[in-house]
Amino acid sequence: MSMSRRLKSSVRESAVRVEEALNRLPLFCEENEQAGYCSYSLNAGGKRLRPFFVLQSCVALGGAVENALPAACSVEMIHTYSLIHDDLPGMDDDDTRRGKPALHRICGTEKAVFAGDRLLLEAFRTLFQTHLPESSVKAMLCRLTSAAGASFLAGGQFMDMYHPCTADRTWIKRMITGKTSAMIRVSMELGSIAAGLSGRELDLISSIGDDTGWLFQLTDDILDVTGTPEEMGKAVLKDAGMRKWNPVSELGVGGAKELAAGKAASILDRLDSLAGDWSVIKELVEYLPERRK
Repeated sequence: MSMSRRLKSSVRESAVRVEEALNRLPLFCEENEQAGYCSYSLNAGGKRLRPFFVLQSCVALGGAVENALPAACSVEMIHTYSLIHDDLPGMDDDDTRRGKPALHRICGTEKAVFAGDRLLLEAFRTLFQTHLPESSVKAMLCRLTSAAGASFLAGGQFMDMYHPCTADRTWIKRMITGKTSAMIRVSMELGSIAAGLSGRELDLISSIGDDTGWLFQLTDDILDVTGTPEEMGKAVLKDAGMRKWNPVSELGVGGAKELAAGKAASILDRLDSLAGDWSVIKELVEYLPERRK
């Protein structure tokens, strides 16, 4: 299954808007070595799916895209910082990212660490400048801080680095909730807050975002076994080579694909229960179990 024409167009349009907004930020108006390393990684490609979730969640609820653009830029900067650090020799030790040399292969480990750190900080400065009521901006900052912190993204990265031989499904779900789900969840949350949503409806979107992130990681684990370096833009068979437990190693490729299909169906049912037009995000959820990159 390939992306529908409408989904491709929506993802592309979202990426263009986010890239234009990123290029207007103070960091990327600087002409120096430090900004250049940040820009190299941020502009290395990718579909900008996390910003897509921000913008589409806002649009689904009738909000203005402009209100969600700072949040979309922020989550992309945090995602990129995490990739820079993931690729370092002391972590996953990857030489390529999105089909290009990883940043530390270009400028060395120390400068790559700095570039990642700066992107993380710039993300919060950017979100703070959102033109929305103070209460909305505060809620967005609190949720993004939590998602990027020790309980989720940073904590999930730590768990992945120190993967125990006794890891089971409970452990791996906690790690995935941190490393992958949290940033997709918060992307949907920030877009929804930008559209004025709060309360119980926002909690439901948070739950859907968590499961969508888990589905994304599950399909990534499947592709680590079935995909090629050309499709993935990075090395494959990494988890198997490091003897890491994941749903594919437990269930096999067939069982993991069945699990992905069931998870997608559950997410689609809950999206149907939401107010607004979530049809574009639904198309992405339908696509995820069959994606090839």
